[in-house]
Amino acid sequence: MIESLDPVLPGLATFAGAPGRDPAHAVRRAQGGDPDAFEELVFTFGPRLHRFLAVRLADERDARDALQETLLAAWQGLPRLRRAERFWPWLAGIAANKAADSARRRPALNGHRPELAADAVADAHGALVVRQALDRLPAVSRDVLLLRLVLGLSEEETAEALGVRVGTVKSRTARARSRLLELLDEEEKKR
Repeated sequence: MIESLDPVLPGLATFAGAPGRDPAHAVRRAQGGDPDAFEELVFTFGPRLHRFLAVRLADERDARDALQETLLAAWQGLPRLRRAERFWPWLAGIAANKAADSARRRPALNGHRPELAADAVADAHGALVVRQALDRLPAVSRDVLLLRLVLGLSEEETAEALGVRVGTVKSRTARARSRLLELLDEEEKKR
């Protein structure tokens, strides 16, 4: 069942529909104040961020709000981004922080979340089982898995996004996968 979480999103080989285009060029243009360049970046990275936020927050409204907050923070922080080629992990880190902020602000719903992000997995029942297992993981474990598996970030990019060392990402990923598999196994035994 863990295979169901593998990224289904295209890599960064294509940018705004043009094979081989480098997003760093659009980042530099956006840093210069070009709103069209930032729109290209939103078009390219927005769906990936939305998918991450929908899975992380399990609520479509919260995911859309967090996406808007992420994009606003990115636009405002863009002049401070020193390395344009590191835009994607930088943006993913902002999204992870906005998701954490949103989760802290959300009132407890007695374990029930209204809009499960079932599109993260092909099978609706499998999505529910995975969603419930993910919810039982600590936030740091859940975030590292979602950044790696849903957004497809490398270990280095995940470390940069979370502000931790690569070794920390490796150990968190291993522990999170192991615990998620245990939780999924427990659920399977219940049936």
